[in-house]
Amino acid sequence: MKHIQPTANIPDPPIGLGLRSPHLDHVIGVRPAVAFFEVHPENYMLDRASLAKLDCIREDYPLSLHAVGLSLGSMDGVDATHLARLRQLTDRLDPFLVSDHLSWSVTGGVYLNDLLPLPYTREAFDVVARNVEHVQSS
Repeated sequence: MKHIQPTANIPDPPIGLGLRSPHLDHVIGVRPAVAFFEVHPENYMLDRASLAKLDCIREDYPLSLHAVGLSLGSMDGVDATHLARLRQLTDRLDPFLVSDHLSWSVTGGVYLNDLLPLPYTREAFDVVARNVEHVQSS
């Protein structure tokens, strides 16, 4: 990844901000003095207009992708389509970090639209380990 220098001095240690879609135009126009932006990749996987704006921001700032939809704790495993879209976005934006919540949100093929907690059991640990291994090797 190339080194990107924002327009103003950055404090040490660097401070980043969560970037939401309604603020993309403001960031492009103002170029605030932050070291990086964190975005939810799910907001950009299918929204081409916002993704084009995020590409513009990526020219000036490093990005961190913090996903909310992998469902790493799901017994169903990781959705292949979602993972492929995340991989494609990661390849395009070259983030310095990709993360997701340690939770589950899919069961029996039904997406529950929530980040549900995991029990502290060996079975849950094994499910997460299997899913994380799958994601990291894809």
